Amino acid sequence: MKVGDGMISTTTQVWQMLQAVCGGHLDMVQRLSVECPGLLYAQYNYAPPIHFAVREGHSHLVRFLLEQGAHDPDYKFYPFHESLQIVARDRGLEQIADLLDEYCRCGQVRYRGDNGEIDYGRTPEEKEFERAVNRNELEKVRHLLAEHPSFALDNSFFFSEGILTRPVKDGYFEMAELLISFGARVPELLKWAQFYYFETYAHAEWIMAHGMDANVMSWQKVTLLHDMAQKGYLDKAELLLRNGARIDPIDEAYQSTPLGLAARWGRTEMVRFLLEKGADPGLAGATWATPLVWAERGGHSAVAALLKKSLGHG
Repeated sequence: MKVGDGMISTTTQVWQMLQAVCGGHLDMVQRLSVECPGLLYAQYNYAPPIHFAVREGHSHLVRFLLEQGAHDPDYKFYPFHESLQIVARDRGLEQIADLLDEYCRCGQVRYRGDNGEIDYGRTPEEKEFERAVNRNELEKVRHLLAEHPSFALDNSFFFSEGILTRPVKDGYFEMAELLISFGARVPELLKWAQFYYFETYAHAEWIMAHGMDANVMSWQKVTLLHDMAQKGYLDKAELLLRNGARIDPIDEAYQSTPLGLAARWGRTEMVRFLLEKGADPGLAGATWATPLVWAERGGHSAVAALLKKSLGHG
């Protein structure tokens, strides 16, 4: 796996680094960085270690990583494209936000841009299979599956989004049906589901009818319903709920329910819809992440009024 400065590490070491930072373990972070300095800026799904140091409020680790130049001032958290200062201030971590501001003004930046490309060590046949699926070459895929039926079960294809990713996104439903007949399924843990499986309503409806779990989520527990609520896509939110999506899951990135994200981004009609469907107006993973707090902080008065009424605040 490529990490900071084009260095090569392993997915195991990258995960160890992210876990160490998330847990606040400076000694482990230092040890791993001696073995491979690029791990200080190793990204998974665009998220580098400093994101988790900020998110979890580990000021000692934030300071250490900034001293190493392990933060790109242009970094925006995927998929909602917000700065680390916003992440910090959402949580009331003003000291950390000030450290980031000072670094952006005059810090010594060592690492910039994105990394995280994984070398899966594909065989020539696996590479041919992935290309053929990508190009919608039905007969070639049929032939390869006859020889290697296990290819359809490998969820690491298409950057671990699953072999159904491109057929569903592009509407190659005959290809998707062929793969499904060999056991292909949409993975339960995804990074880019909203941009592939749920990019269009018709394609989302098709894959839901063909076995996609309505509760798939990202590695930070952001569900598809979170994504649809944040964007205000009522039709897709209704589709998910109709197919069994939980209405009040709490994610790790924002400590919020889908209702909370809808409130944060001022999606009035989505807030109304989710409340009508039974969403809990007071639920959150932290006091700073309740739907009403988000609405009032963002100046979304119409959303705040709906939430207060639902909460019985007059």
